[in-house]
Amino acid sequence: MRLPTRLFALGATLALLAGCGISVPPDAAATVNDLEISRELLETVVTDSLDALFASAGEADAEFTDEQRQQAEEEQQRQLLTLLIQDALITSVAADVGAEASEVEREAVRADIVEAVDGEEQLEQLLVQDGLSLSLFDDVLVPQQARVLALREQLAAGETLETRTVRHILVETEEQAQDVLDELEAGADFGELAVERSIDTGSGEQGGDLGPAPRGAYVPPFEEAAWEAEIGTVVGPVESDFGFHVLEVTDEDSTPADELPPEQLDQLVSEELDQLIVSAYDEAEIRVDPAIGTWDEESRSVVPTEPVGEPATPEPDLGELEGLEDLDDLGDLEGEPVEP
Repeated sequence: MRLPTRLFALGATLALLAGCGISVPPDAAATVNDLEISRELLETVVTDSLDALFASAGEADAEFTDEQRQQAEEEQQRQLLTLLIQDALITSVAADVGAEASEVEREAVRADIVEAVDGEEQLEQLLVQDGLSLSLFDDVLVPQQARVLALREQLAAGETLETRTVRHILVETEEQAQDVLDELEAGADFGELAVERSIDTGSGEQGGDLGPAPRGAYVPPFEEAAWEAEIGTVVGPVESDFGFHVLEVTDEDSTPADELPPEQLDQLVSEELDQLIVSAYDEAEIRVDPAIGTWDEESRSVVPTEPVGEPATPEPDLGELEGLEDLDDLGDLEGEPVEP
């Protein structure tokens, strides 16, 4: 199945909107700053995705009406163009900071994803469910993810991850927390009290141990107390949305970024990476062919183009008003009397 060329024609709509200052080069589906996303590329990824989608439908494909097919095609255009715009932005950001992924790194990303979804066959099924093709996955999504990982490593270079290991006992009231403090002061074992008294049963079974965590891992004011406390000193009561805590910092550590596992590397730079991408969106000049849709800055996606103007409500013929002597006669223009 091939997409009808009418979906990629400029047409009267583009000519009309071009007069409003919304335009893209003739061969572009969209532009992101100085980078063009070609209509040919968009047509290819949309066609491949729809081929996979309708092929998966099997005999049910015959039940689609022409209108449903066209709607699916137009929705795919907007969805996939949004994806290509995102890819262009990430490519630009990676180039700006010199973060590029090698072929070996891209292959490693692909292998990790295939393993995570339990194999190639399962991957293809998941892609079809999301309206995506295997070629789009290989040519766009995998390189994009590899660039994100390269960006993450670039931002983390030379950084260290500070963690603190905290244990706590969570109770419902301040009075209960004070009782726990009194028992600890009298020589009770922290771990045993956590097992007996903590309503956070998950950590309670571990003697209250929450394990090592970086800054920002906890809710305030637990976070503040955990990073201000001296190691080995019991602190509390500390109130949070969950109740009242008695806590103790048992250890702290600092690990260079190049020694961190991927999940901890994410913790180290996720906020900075997110802000980098958000800023790229905010600062980018993104234009979309109005025959396809409109760029919506709030949702950061391509949405249907709004109709240009609405038909005006017809004005009553002034000649019809001649001879009208009261409001009841005026109501006759609409077929109903007007209340005085």
